[in-house]
Amino acid sequence: MSLPELDLPGILTFAVSLARKAGVVILEGSAAMAEVVDIGEKKNSVDLVTEYDVRVEELVKGEARKLYPAFKL
Repeated sequence: MSLPELDLPGILTFAVSLARKAGVVILEGSAAMAEVVDIGEKKNSVDLVTEYDVRVEELVKGEARKLYPAFKL
């Protein structure tokens, strides 16, 4: 897909909306982390991932695939 074919204003609107949705999940995670820490290892003992990290990643991939199915994630 060449640059002139891209709907840049539409992509920006999508990205801002998606960032706000992800922000809600992150805020939920912050509140939950204050109560109970449920952390798994990602790549090493210092690089940690929470269930909320996974939820945000799944949200971003899922929404991107719906709107831009040809986009490789």
